[in-house]
Amino acid sequence: MKSAMAAFAILALAATTTAAAAPRLKPIMRAWKAKAVAAELMLNGRAPYDEAAMRGILASFVADAQDIEGKVTSRDAAALDIKSRFSQFEADASAALQALPAKDGAALRFKRLRGECGACHDVYAN
Repeated sequence: MKSAMAAFAILALAATTTAAAAPRLKPIMRAWKAKAVAAELMLNGRAPYDEAAMRGILASFVADAQDIEGKVTSRDAAALDIKSRFSQFEADASAALQALPAKDGAALRFKRLRGECGACHDVYAN
């Protein structure tokens, strides 16, 4: 359910960001959805925990968020809000990455990360 909400929120974000950034959000968000599911399965014990895979997932979240932030060049309120949200997402992903190799620490930080996803989706879902 949250994954579906994430997809709808990202589509809404695409509509509110600059034209240059919008086409790139859809494939990034699709990839994030799959990666988030994989991470959650590992963190809740429903899939074998793989620290290297978790590092890769979190590192890609950080890099993609930085890329998205850089593409939002408008200075209107909506663009600044989106940029701020991706900045927070980046910070949360970085914190989860720093918590590794401790699975429990990463799990707590990943929960915060997903909370940031949900908060953004609550605002931008259509």
